[in-house]
Amino acid sequence: MTPRAGDLRPRSKVVTRTSATSRRNNSTYTTSKPSQKCPSCSAAVLLPQSPCPNCSALLPLPSNLSHHSILFLSNPVASSSASASLDISQELANTPANGYDIDKAALKKNWLLRQRDLHPDKYQAKDDGEKSVSLARELSGRVNEAYNVLKDDLKRADYILSLHSRETEETDKIDDPMMLAEILEAREELEEASSQDEVDRIRADNHEKVVETTSRLSQAFAQNSPDLHEAKNLAIQLRYWRGLEDAAKDKVI
Repeated sequence: MTPRAGDLRPRSKVVTRTSATSRRNNSTYTTSKPSQKCPSCSAAVLLPQSPCPNCSALLPLPSNLSHHSILFLSNPVASSSASASLDISQELANTPANGYDIDKAALKKNWLLRQRDLHPDKYQAKDDGEKSVSLARELSGRVNEAYNVLKDDLKRADYILSLHSRETEETDKIDDPMMLAEILEAREELEEASSQDEVDRIRADNHEKVVETTSRLSQAFAQNSPDLHEAKNLAIQLRYWRGLEDAAKDKVI
């Protein structure tokens, strides 16, 4: 069935999830659906749709769209503030764990669909020529950036933290001395490993730490008011565990 003008996306193609927290938030907050007018056919097109579902004209998208909405994992929410057009915090409050819990199969499917719809080669024959091709390249690049961030558990955490001006830095240190001692001990054990079996065991143990830390990150973000302090500390820990995991992958005996 051909989507009507203004439809956000074909329902059969996009997978989204709604948490109990989302339903509670929705019961106390009325969301509006931001749209833009298609310059070609004048249809009202809901964000983040592009091209226009009515006439297939390629539409620019606001620079402050979230990575989640660009990939159809959430719906943009209009801001009540005069200084901003979109409220990303409220948008992500309507998603599992405030945007941290991702259906990665749906993420990849939506990414592939977006890339198909925005591929620059589709717009070379348009009347405006290079203008549409240039816009397609820009939008395709943004889709790729969003996908690369959201598919990675650490990058996704940092992205959400950055929306609250709490992103981590490469130079951030672990505050918990016991956790730091545990990581340093694991790294020393890896350096001293003399057999592949030892390396594989250390790698398996470390993977459990990565999974555990990722789960705790989800819990921190899942609060009605996300625990950003705890989430940032856990993101720093995850960076250390991921560094150890990479070192174990590179060590071959």
